[in-house]
Amino acid sequence: MKDVLKYSTCIVTGGAGFIGKHLVRQLIQKKSRVYIIDNFSFGSDLTALPKQAGIIRGDVRDKNIFRKLPRQNYHFFFHLAAPSTTALFKNNLTDCLDTAITGFINAVSFAHSQHIKFYYASSGSLYSGIDPLHAENSVLNLSALNQYARAKLITEQIAGLYPNTLGFRILAGYGPGEEKKGKYASVVYEFCRKMSQTKPPIVWGNGSQRRDFIFIADIIDVILNLAVQKVNHPVINVGTGDDISFNDLVLLLNKQLKKNIKPVYRPTPPSYLKRTIADTTLLKKYYHKPFTDIVSGVQKTLAAINKVL
Repeated sequence: MKDVLKYSTCIVTGGAGFIGKHLVRQLIQKKSRVYIIDNFSFGSDLTALPKQAGIIRGDVRDKNIFRKLPRQNYHFFFHLAAPSTTALFKNNLTDCLDTAITGFINAVSFAHSQHIKFYYASSGSLYSGIDPLHAENSVLNLSALNQYARAKLITEQIAGLYPNTLGFRILAGYGPGEEKKGKYASVVYEFCRKMSQTKPPIVWGNGSQRRDFIFIADIIDVILNLAVQKVNHPVINVGTGDDISFNDLVLLLNKQLKKNIKPVYRPTPPSYLKRTIADTTLLKKYYHKPFTDIVSGVQKTLAAINKVL
């Protein structure tokens, strides 16, 4: 992987976001030349970006933004510029759809015109309403998909019209660096943040819901490993194949923090996802490393939060 990425030239849209900034750092460490396109709105963090990265401030909904890239050959295009939570879609549906879909069309069409390999973030939320294990060829329950998931499905369908594209159906990602996301941070990060301050976490339902949480470093490692391989599939799961309940997550955090904080339970919202767990059969054909276990991931997240607080 290092030899392929070394001295390659990459485009990362949304490079100042949670996943984006971790991806950019790893690419820079591997001696890649990186150009970031970001409007520095939601969840963005300019100060966290390596100085070696070229930064183009702009919105992917404007197709002319890609003309600001230096004229040269690019090897990899990582598209991460899109609203990343259901709550954002509920708050501003039209704007989120415009960014998610128009921005995606602009990005993938530019990559196609320049013959650049195109990789993009999809979501495990597409598996709403179907029982696990969740495999890439699962028959989706369209009636169970919320606005965010429907937008991701549309982008997958658009990507399918172009060659040399690969979508990553990322399950529940978490880890250090989510502080800029505020209330839209992952469940793990939000629980860690609140309980570090001896505040009760909010749990929707009775806490029996389960998630396949995957640590941010693993997400980035999967993306970069698969990007340099020949993957003959349109989408691939990025998850651990393991899960944990919210109640057990609270118990784990109490143990790590040596506290006894009780969560606050609230009624489950409509169309709430009960359980996610990735079928990793396809992923394991290309990726053979062990994932960060939830205990280690929580410890690293707590350590990062303690530095911020």
